Amino acid sequence: MNISHREQKRVKLKQFLEILSEDPLLLNQDGLNEMRPLSEILMISGYQPWHEPVDMASVLSLLMRKLGVGAGSADMMEYMMNGGSVEDFMNTETQVVHRRN
Repeated sequence: MNISHREQKRVKLKQFLEILSEDPLLLNQDGLNEMRPLSEILMISGYQPWHEPVDMASVLSLLMRKLGVGAGSADMMEYMMNGGSVEDFMNTETQVVHRRN
């Protein structure tokens, strides 16, 4: 049975989102991390969808750049799919960017 490229991407995304949902850094810790509205996140990131669906991968990459992380959403996805955590990824990538500067 041949699985299409689109289906493979869908399955990988589903696995990634499941991993993210279980990451300790992203779990809501007794309401300490207030959720921001999407409109505010888009404004902070500088993303401009131009009457198209919002590409959350691009938004995440823009937000990471604002935090001084040189890697993008695809790098984060690959890192986490290989057993890493959000915290480790952010710490590692931020240190790499600071060493380059």
